[in-house]
Amino acid sequence: MHKKLLLLFVFCLSVCASGPAKDGIPHIVKRLNLYNQTGAIGPITLYTPKHSGMFRLSTVMLLTVVNKAQGFFASSVGFTDKLGAGILFGESSWLYTETKGGAISGTIPVLDEGGQPLTLSVVADQEWQGAQYNIYVVLEEL
Repeated sequence: MHKKLLLLFVFCLSVCASGPAKDGIPHIVKRLNLYNQTGAIGPITLYTPKHSGMFRLSTVMLLTVVNKAQGFFASSVGFTDKLGAGILFGESSWLYTETKGGAISGTIPVLDEGGQPLTLSVVADQEWQGAQYNIYVVLEEL
């Protein structure tokens, strides 16, 4: 009898642990890795929340092929808050195309209304042609 109760307890504990995170604890809602990108991206819908909330988008961009010109790539997140649609760029968000191994990372907190998508875009500007990059993205609900 005790073994059955112990097994039931362990089963219930594992089900609870694998469920959604409790309020106040960040949990990952989307991971995205894009390799060998050669230009602008998106907007790509990352996640559409059912309820309004705060999210944190973390990105890392790594230049893999240089073009020795003065171009750049920059990532942004699109959202809709109570005031309407908006776009945010992270600090130090310009990945210049002239140095191989160049990398940038950023974290952007965003408020989003329920039912409205959170999107990712990458812009390419100036002389970016011929360069390539990888981008790694993690979106968390806070």
